[in-house]
Amino acid sequence: MRKSFAGFRYHYFNDPVFGFGHVRIQSWAPFNIFICLNGRHWLERQLQKQGIDYVKDGNCFVRIEDIAAAQVLLHEQLKTDWAKLLNGLALGSCPALSQILRPLEPEYYWSADETEWATDIMFKSVEALEELFPSFVHHAMRVCDSSSVMKYLGRRNLAGAAPDEVISDYRRRYEGIRVKHSVNYNSVKMYNKSGSLLRIETTINNTRDFKVFRSPNDDEGKPASWQKMRKGVSDLHRRCEVSQQCNDRYGDALAAAQVEEKLKEVVSSACNKVVKEGKRYRGLNPWQQDDYQMLMFLSKGENAINGFRNHDLRKWLYRESEQSGKDQQKKYSGRTTRRIKMLRAHGLIRKVPRANRYVLTEKGQKFSCSLMTASALDIKALTEMAA
Repeated sequence: MRKSFAGFRYHYFNDPVFGFGHVRIQSWAPFNIFICLNGRHWLERQLQKQGIDYVKDGNCFVRIEDIAAAQVLLHEQLKTDWAKLLNGLALGSCPALSQILRPLEPEYYWSADETEWATDIMFKSVEALEELFPSFVHHAMRVCDSSSVMKYLGRRNLAGAAPDEVISDYRRRYEGIRVKHSVNYNSVKMYNKSGSLLRIETTINNTRDFKVFRSPNDDEGKPASWQKMRKGVSDLHRRCEVSQQCNDRYGDALAAAQVEEKLKEVVSSACNKVVKEGKRYRGLNPWQQDDYQMLMFLSKGENAINGFRNHDLRKWLYRESEQSGKDQQKKYSGRTTRRIKMLRAHGLIRKVPRANRYVLTEKGQKFSCSLMTASALDIKALTEMAA
């Protein structure tokens, strides 16, 4: 019997509405379909329809005549009926598909296997970005511990399961330098494009790290609550929201590196005692080992992806806790809880609503960034800067 080899059929298109993309169809049952769309190519078609002038380089825009209008057009993409759109592209790429499946008329369940959500910050000139970009890279490498590949246990593991990895690295590309932080198959990265663009991009492969507010199992008879995010396109709007939030947090962290305030002005308030809700909390001592380690953790770029939990901070501060018994782990967890309360009292972190996660405030970003940057410089460099 002669063996037959199955394969995939690729259909590349340059659609008048969505721009360039492709469809990959599996040539054997159940005929899985993979569709790739690019929001920037889609935006180009929208700009052409609206008569808005632009200059495009690859998948990014170097100049747009009306940026505010372009942003509105991008938001309109989120209102798309994704099932209808994707079914149309599938049948348009393989009209025989409906004939092959007869008399059955099954509907495809569409899910987003991987999404990339980019925020482009446009500078007035190449020189303007080149002046600031080294400090961004320095911040990412020194403050976010990204000068070399760093791996450590960053997620709570089930018994017998392989540990997740948290990786921060940087890489030189032909266009410049790319800095990337990955955790649990999701990542946020920063790089320069087309000379005058700074791009911050969040990639989500594992949606289970995020939450969406909906009824359990889409049962409208049950009250809505925060559920784990699914890959299905029904949760795609929320997926875009959390991706933008991640980009914003990372961008705020980079902006903190450009603060022109004096170091004393930034850190002095958090180094003094504070009273919150009748409780007194000590001031932070950045040069004391435990507090220094805690500030190193806060400045890590991976925390911009989805914040951090008590468990994450505990493993960073008390690495020996992973090998200790349950009773001892509770003690370490209690110590970490007290440190989190102290950080909240000083206004350096805030709790994510309806989740046991925390993210840095603007004050916390300035505080950790300035101290980590200063600690990475030698005395000679500090003296020259102060001169």
